[in-house]
Amino acid sequence: MINQEHFSELIKELLMERLPEFCSTIAYKEDGSFDCDLRNPSNEFSIWIATYNSEITLGVEAPDGNTDIHTHISCYEVKDIEDAFNDMVEMINEIRIGQTILYRVENSNYQWTNNIDSIVKNGNRKEIKQYSWIK
Repeated sequence: MINQEHFSELIKELLMERLPEFCSTIAYKEDGSFDCDLRNPSNEFSIWIATYNSEITLGVEAPDGNTDIHTHISCYEVKDIEDAFNDMVEMINEIRIGQTILYRVENSNYQWTNNIDSIVKNGNRKEIKQYSWIK
């Protein structure tokens, strides 16, 4: 496993180069990890990135503040970081172009999907609230 502080610095360098809009919110933790986020243009939700446990965690903070919607991108060696970062960038781009959206069926938990049509189709007439990065 990569040292936490070194891992965080490598990810920060890549963020500064490729996603600088996240950098102003970087907040370091005692263990050397950090988190940062970016609000969507309508200020309804945000994308967040964390470097806990020497892995990239990418998530969405829902309108109610819930941050359970996330995925982990593992990096076991320094040579894996570029590929892991590219995977994260691809997921962020899918959110930012509206391909991946945040949604909630009635009073259930928020979730994200790349295929809202299947959710709507299987929604059984329940109210589905959708949140997209783009309007």
